[in-house]
Amino acid sequence: MSKIIYDVIQRFEVENGVPRLVSTNIQVIEGGEDLLSLAISMLAKLGFYEKFEEKRTSQYIGYRLKNPGKGAKRYQLVLSQRKDGLYVSLPRDVWEPFLLYLNITYYACRYPFLDKYWVLPSNSELFLEEIVDEGFWTNEQVVGCFETIVDYEPPSGFEERGIWLHLEDDQLFPYTWQAKIKLGEILEEFITHFAKILMEKN
Repeated sequence: MSKIIYDVIQRFEVENGVPRLVSTNIQVIEGGEDLLSLAISMLAKLGFYEKFEEKRTSQYIGYRLKNPGKGAKRYQLVLSQRKDGLYVSLPRDVWEPFLLYLNITYYACRYPFLDKYWVLPSNSELFLEEIVDEGFWTNEQVVGCFETIVDYEPPSGFEERGIWLHLEDDQLFPYTWQAKIKLGEILEEFITHFAKILMEKN
C-alpha cells in the first residue's frame, strides 16, 4: 500500500485575542508514490511547466497558461486528490475533437441517457472487439473521448481494466469534464496523451 505524506499549512487571524481560521493549504510532498505526485512528476518531465503555471489550493491544483491571450485565463488542467482516486479535469473543447457518437441499443428503454467516456488509445482495439462481440453498433474510429446514447448500464469492468474512463461534469469548473483515475498506468497514458495536446494547442 502506498504512503502519502502531506504538508498542511493553516493561517489564522487573531482579533481581540480570538483566533479565526482564514485558510488551509494541503500539499502532497514531492517524491511520494501517490497519483498526484506521479502526475506532477510526469508534467515536469514533459516540459509542461515551460508553458503553464501552477496554482495550488486545498481542493485542487490548477494549470493555466503563463502568457494567456485575451479571455484565455481559465485552467487548462485541474488535478484533485481524493480518497477514491485522482480527479482530472480538462476543458470540453480539449475533449471534443475526439468525440465519437455511438447509439448503443442493448434493449428497449423508455429513458435513454447521454454518457461520455474516453477510450484509452492503448486499448481501443480491445474495446472495439468487445462491443462488436456484444452486438453493439459502432463507427470505425474508436480512439479518444466519445459520447454514447445508451439505454443500458455500461459494463463497469471496462473502467477497472483500463479500457475507458467515464467523464462527468465538473461542478467546480463547469466548462470542463472530469474523470476519476485510480491506477498509475492509466494516469501515465492520460498525462502523456493530453499534456502533449495542451502544449501543442497553446
